[in-house]
Amino acid sequence: MASSITRWSLAGRLFERRCAGVVAQAALAAVLALVCATHAVPAAAAGDLSDGDKTCLGCHGQERLTKDLGAGATLSLHVPGDAFAKSVHLPLGCAACHADTKLDNHPQTTKTIRSARDYSIAMVEVCRGCHDDASRQYEGSIHAARLKAGNERAPVCTDCHGSHAILPKTAYDTCVACHATAMSGHQKWLPNAGLHLEVVSCAACHAPAPKRMVDLRLYDGAARKWVEEKDGAPEFEKLARATDTDGNGLDATELRNLMAQINGDATLPPKTLRGRIELRVGTEAHQLSEKTRAIKECASCHQHGAEPFQTVTVSITSPAGKPVRYNAHKDVLNSVLSVESLREFYAVGGTRNSVLDLLFILAVLGGLAVPIGHQIMKRFVQRQLALEAANQAAAASRHAASGAPGASGDDGDAPKPK
Repeated sequence: MASSITRWSLAGRLFERRCAGVVAQAALAAVLALVCATHAVPAAAAGDLSDGDKTCLGCHGQERLTKDLGAGATLSLHVPGDAFAKSVHLPLGCAACHADTKLDNHPQTTKTIRSARDYSIAMVEVCRGCHDDASRQYEGSIHAARLKAGNERAPVCTDCHGSHAILPKTAYDTCVACHATAMSGHQKWLPNAGLHLEVVSCAACHAPAPKRMVDLRLYDGAARKWVEEKDGAPEFEKLARATDTDGNGLDATELRNLMAQINGDATLPPKTLRGRIELRVGTEAHQLSEKTRAIKECASCHQHGAEPFQTVTVSITSPAGKPVRYNAHKDVLNSVLSVESLREFYAVGGTRNSVLDLLFILAVLGGLAVPIGHQIMKRFVQRQLALEAANQAAAASRHAASGAPGASGDDGDAPKPK
């Protein structure tokens, strides 16, 4: 119920902002029509932009548009129209976030801006208006703590997500923009650091409180990239639902059938599933802690029944870069039926397969049986030969002692001398 209320609350706020934006943009369009009439909107930006947004970009689409902050400092007012047209904020429009723009004297605004950084920090309150959950998560983070301590370089919303070209982010790509030494720092203590940073999201270790999961994302090994769903033709979830006959998530057999359908075209390179350790709730990635509190225990993942492996999803990358997920049974990580599909993901100790363990033990025992059996047979034959030789020697000795003809080595049939 709480989550439903949250969704409806957010929907209500977005609707209010959109309505306010429509009214504001209509008025703004009238004010700016004469000012910006001579400036054309870039062709790439004109896709699904509203008339009000096109009017705004008539001026703000100019790369050299700036505001003088005094003392030689300037603030860029340029908005890349083509990037904004692809942004997740496109449905909201310009005025939803810039509702404080004074329409009666724009662009000769009297707004006081101390610095570009001060403006970015102030705009956090605008983000909070819709993204209150993410904002609460951020307030408990090391980033927020450093900002409150007076460090103006501490990241705020726009530093990680951008201001106008806002798209879904991958944690690693976002984090290394500031933490460029992350790889070398991890290599000092973490075995195979490159692979870990590739298949474990930064927040999975640096936000230790939230629950984690395994997301099995479709991967094209030949092209070395995530499989991206075609724009305007979403098929993945439809296929997954059709394959999940009982509607309770994909089991190992259903996952195998799903992969068979995805790889139905034999002329194309086969797709596999590459697992990533992610947070179960994406917004909790904002709960980044001090690095001394980050998870470093190998057993957190590399043991049977580890917490991240209790929740599993299968996903594909949407055209916007966001994963489209479908639930799967946790047993798919340990099933023989999943071996072919999960060639790109294996966590030592965490994805143990009892059947494969048994086969491995049998293979080891079988391998040891050959040299051990050879040595046993060799010793047995040697003992038999030695025993036979001893028996022959004993027989010869008894024969000589009995004085039988030929015992001394003479021919028994030779004539005796007279």
